[in-house]
Amino acid sequence: MLCTFRAVAVVVTTLALVFAAPAGAQQLKKIRVTIPVPALTFYPLYVGVDRGLFAKQGFDVEIIQTSGDGPDVDALISGSVEFTVSTPNRLFMAYEQGKPLLAVANLGNRMAIECWMNKDVAARLGVSVNTPLEQRIKSLKGLTVAGTRPGAFTYLLLVSYARRYGLEPQKDLQIIGIGGPAAMIPAVENNQVAVACTGGPAPELAVSRGKSVMFTNNLAGLDPAYDNFLFELLYVRPEFAKSDPDVVRRMIRGLLDAIAFIHDGSDADHLVVLKKNFSGAPDDILLAAMKSIRPIFKRDARITEESVNKAAQFMMQTGVVTKVPVWSAVASNEFLPR
Repeated sequence: MLCTFRAVAVVVTTLALVFAAPAGAQQLKKIRVTIPVPALTFYPLYVGVDRGLFAKQGFDVEIIQTSGDGPDVDALISGSVEFTVSTPNRLFMAYEQGKPLLAVANLGNRMAIECWMNKDVAARLGVSVNTPLEQRIKSLKGLTVAGTRPGAFTYLLLVSYARRYGLEPQKDLQIIGIGGPAAMIPAVENNQVAVACTGGPAPELAVSRGKSVMFTNNLAGLDPAYDNFLFELLYVRPEFAKSDPDVVRRMIRGLLDAIAFIHDGSDADHLVVLKKNFSGAPDDILLAAMKSIRPIFKRDARITEESVNKAAQFMMQTGVVTKVPVWSAVASNEFLPR
């Protein structure tokens, strides 16, 4: 009888230890997330991984960058990853193609892509970041400018700018794709392209090297077309959201915890994450770039009808889609904390 009691006691004690173990000591669920490029636009993901915020939700998150948007969402559509954090172009393209995806969080509600210009070209043209936007864009006539890849959001931004002010892409100016920051920065410095566009900290780093100047200041929110804009969203397949709603909710909770840290964390704590993920830039440049982009990250991640409609109009203007869907057909707030 005594032996039986001891055996039961051992089992009870073992179970108590298992259930008392911290989340990090238990098996974490592997979650794969694609992003187009390693930029501060996707800082909440890096923070979530490095600060253990996804682990607290029971996830081991792997960030996979695909060197431009397009392949990132292709991986989601194929089912090889659970989530994508990216720009909204494929949200509307997939809907028009009859393969709808779902935006379940608006992580960044303002255009966060910035463009920089060769310093000598800017001086010759007499333009700066303070020159009226229309004059800046029209000064690009006859020049070559670059995004990361054709069809990527960095590329479409340049198409949108051109068409907004009466320039015809590939006729009045050449728009090309040349890859990420490692290719863009020297291309602008050597005047292979006059302007390049991507997310931070590349523009800030380019300017700090002394051969480039800023060409846009979208992060300040001065362009009404790009404020309260569905810029950085968390994508999911609708069938995955239906079958695994708890996974979607916990992923969003991890991202919201990361955004809270972005707003409230100390410079010293930020530098740990920044230096790990964005090498090659001095500490002051990294911090300045992070602080510039910080206001776009929404603490509640709520998607608004206005933000979806502005993004849809952008896609219409660039000629990528031909119709604007009802916003609730491509976006949902039901997985956000209540």
